[in-house]
Amino acid sequence: MFRKILMAIAALTLLAGIPSPGWSATAKDSAASVVATVNGITITRQDFDREMETAKKYFAHEGHDAKDKAQEQERKQAVLDKLVNGALLYSASVKDGIKVDPAAVDAEFNAYKARFQSDKEFQDALAKLSFDEAGIKDKIGQSLAIEQFINEKFVGKATVADQEVKDYYDNNVSAFASPEQVRASHILITVKPDADEATKREARKKLERIRKKIIAGGDFAAFAKKNSDCPSSSKGGDLGYFSRGQMVKPFEAAVFSMMPGDISDIVETQFGYHLIKLTDKKHASTVSFDEARERIRGYLQRNKSQQALVEYLRTMHDTAKITTNMPAD
Repeated sequence: MFRKILMAIAALTLLAGIPSPGWSATAKDSAASVVATVNGITITRQDFDREMETAKKYFAHEGHDAKDKAQEQERKQAVLDKLVNGALLYSASVKDGIKVDPAAVDAEFNAYKARFQSDKEFQDALAKLSFDEAGIKDKIGQSLAIEQFINEKFVGKATVADQEVKDYYDNNVSAFASPEQVRASHILITVKPDADEATKREARKKLERIRKKIIAGGDFAAFAKKNSDCPSSSKGGDLGYFSRGQMVKPFEAAVFSMMPGDISDIVETQFGYHLIKLTDKKHASTVSFDEARERIRGYLQRNKSQQALVEYLRTMHDTAKITTNMPAD
């Protein structure tokens, strides 16, 4: 929900967002409202329901079926694990004496609030999550404490030797290769495959007239905006960069035989008739080791710190006092 907080999210296949482990059940809370306790930190049903709500988009993106009972149990377990791990990390940050700058909390809060169109929209979002502004700031403070703890204990201590970087490059050279790419614009006059010959002739003649005007100095983008049946017409026909295998064969054969600045003859495909302008061409290339070195080092450093964090959490699970009570539907 706020930032790239827990590297444990990626390492443990958890959910985007920040745990809220600092809230304790009040005297009026029933035992059923407590879903977990972690070293004395209470995680309530409200905490759990809030995280389930914010996790909906993640689960949908991962292809989970909202009606599948087995997947529902997986979702609930993932959310509960996330809250427990967050509580463990937050308690570790407190024990380690991590102090969060209030100005940093305010900056995060203001950045989050700025994502909404109005104060009412912001307040409605808080209400949907059963939050007030003080609760959001408390949540941000906890997440920043966890982030600072992870950075100091894991990210900052992960080292990668030069030979490890070189070995990774040598073993994954294909990952640094880029295929030949072109950037092109086109004007499409749509014709259905089963159209009669008269319709096809008329469409082709229209595009031929446009081609003559462009060859004579007309602006390709202007003609595309006015005449093209492709959604790319709004961008002057620009299709961006693409490589072989991404376009239908007749279109691909024409465009990859052209040079930048060329205007094609009329190209027929299953969609109709195209007029193509090639705007740029990038030859196949491979990123050199020197160019890739620091990216690889950063990638390996992140992997090492994530692995160290996973091991740390496993150790904490073995020694922590944790009780869980999976909420019923």
